[in-house]
Amino acid sequence: MDERIEKAIELGLETVENGGEISRAEDTVEMLCRSQGAEKVQVFIIPSLISVTATIDGTEVTSTRRIYKTDLNLGRLEEINNTSRRLCGEKNARGKISYNYHILIQIFGVMLATGSFAVYFGGNFLDAIFSGIAGLAITYIPYGRSSFNIFSRTLIESTIAGIISFIPSIIGINSHPDKIMIGTIMILIPGMSIGTAMKDMMSGNLIAGILQLTEAIVVAFAIALGFAVAIIIFGSEYIA
Repeated sequence: MDERIEKAIELGLETVENGGEISRAEDTVEMLCRSQGAEKVQVFIIPSLISVTATIDGTEVTSTRRIYKTDLNLGRLEEINNTSRRLCGEKNARGKISYNYHILIQIFGVMLATGSFAVYFGGNFLDAIFSGIAGLAITYIPYGRSSFNIFSRTLIESTIAGIISFIPSIIGINSHPDKIMIGTIMILIPGMSIGTAMKDMMSGNLIAGILQLTEAIVVAFAIALGFAVAIIIFGSEYIA
């Protein structure tokens, strides 16, 4: 396979893996292929598959890759966007930029997001702190998440978060498990996926949009099931 086409496919694949729109990924692959001299470029992408057919130097080539969707990463999407611009030769390209945030910034972001939602929905300062701890636990706990599918991974993380939410009350700390869970659940809800799915469907990518929407519904079910497991284990006596 021509290296020029492989680079385009890799960037399109990473766009989907990091939460980008299917239509944007298809446009990226097509523009990159054409900028490298390819003709008759045909790109087909769904959330789990990317297939590209193009004519290079008079020879038609086809490449198909499996997509393994990972977590949402807006920083990586911006990096991909800059790289594709640079490869296409646009004058306003800024080149490749690394968006690897320092671990302390990542921790602060998780704590701020989960804690803010806990307070917003009626929790106190302690609820915000424990919601942040639960958020950090499901974000950084080393359990080999890459070996699980998205349903299993979400189910594990939501169950862990639910159990952690009850621990302060169990050991006698004046906290509200329901508010802690509400704060933590916000970093698991696939809001970006739902928005992307709707945009893809409105752009005419019905198959990709429907598949992404279905995936989001499955994730939402896993979230509900995971927190339900925690409530069943500890009962509802600690929920105000």
